[in-house]
Amino acid sequence: MRADGADDDRPPFLGGAAPVGSLTGGLLARLRRTEARPLVGDSRGGAVPGADFAATVERAAAGLGRRGMCPDDIVGVLAPVCPERLTAVYTVMAMGGLALPLDLDSDLETITEILTAVDARMILVTAPLAGIARELADHSRVRQVVAFGDAPETTPFGELLLPSPDGSGYDPARGLFDNGILDCSEGESGIESTLHGHRELLGRFHAVSAELALTCSDTVLLDAACDESERAVLGAAALWAGASVITTPARDQREAAAAAEAHGATVRCSPSPQRIAVAHPAG
Repeated sequence: MRADGADDDRPPFLGGAAPVGSLTGGLLARLRRTEARPLVGDSRGGAVPGADFAATVERAAAGLGRRGMCPDDIVGVLAPVCPERLTAVYTVMAMGGLALPLDLDSDLETITEILTAVDARMILVTAPLAGIARELADHSRVRQVVAFGDAPETTPFGELLLPSPDGSGYDPARGLFDNGILDCSEGESGIESTLHGHRELLGRFHAVSAELALTCSDTVLLDAACDESERAVLGAAALWAGASVITTPARDQREAAAAAEAHGATVRCSPSPQRIAVAHPAG
């Protein structure tokens, strides 16, 4: 019996396994040795196998190291809620860094101030927002803009996935630094920050996994109304359990509910990770 009362004779896929170093540390190996075939997709269309997603994170983390990123570095992430945003956040953490979500609801002056205050030197961005990222770089200490897709004056994300010239591979031990997510905003006394470190994220990972009893029959919807840290935790917990993940840029609860129904989601992250009535995909 699943947590939502539905019959399911398959045991939870998690089986006591846990991330090593970062939320995705060990995920690729886990997915490769099981029969689960989760997908990571977008509500607007398109999906990739979970194992391919995890492999991209590992290869890109190694690529960031070759591009000069060091553990404990802070890297800006500028993207709507989509698979690329998840990839960026997990990749930064896999390299032992702190992912800094950049909120476009803020004005560019405030975002520039945040980037400068935390000494961020790199931004990962989706191609449509690359122009904004370049402008932010011009007015801060950011020196590299890495874009998903083709965008002038940026480093293509695909370059991070190229094999290492010296044959070295990804090492999960890189994530043993206190990687995590750094939330920053403008407060009355200046820039205010909240660090969600690996220990906190891992604690939430175990709590969410236990509370939701995720299995490979689940589909988890991640929307824009959810906090970055909760979205990262739930997305990782889903994949570790063999469940599929669907992202949506929707902030409005009605739009998010419509996306959940369209994709047959059984779990949502907003307002907090929770099971919802099992829906059936349209069509």
